[in-house]
Amino acid sequence: MLKLDGEKKRFIEAIGNPSRLKILLVLWKSDKELTVYKICQRTGLGISAVSRHLRNLVEARLVSRRIYGEIPLYSIGREDSKARALIDFFAKMKF
Repeated sequence: MLKLDGEKKRFIEAIGNPSRLKILLVLWKSDKELTVYKICQRTGLGISAVSRHLRNLVEARLVSRRIYGEIPLYSIGREDSKARALIDFFAKMKF
């Protein structure tokens, strides 16, 4: 059986969900930070689902969260090596 530490397990779980992959693609294609509302519009997912998935993606460090006033803004986490590898993958696949 494959043994994964907590960080690797969170990464696999994060990218193994089609809705989370949709969110990652939307954030990658965006040239700016997005609100939950904008992510909902672009993915077709509901607000509670997007919020739940974003929480998981932030925990996996694939998505960055910044507060502007009282509004949370999200972007793909370009600081993390796993996120950069995912960005490279998206670019090579020409999504």
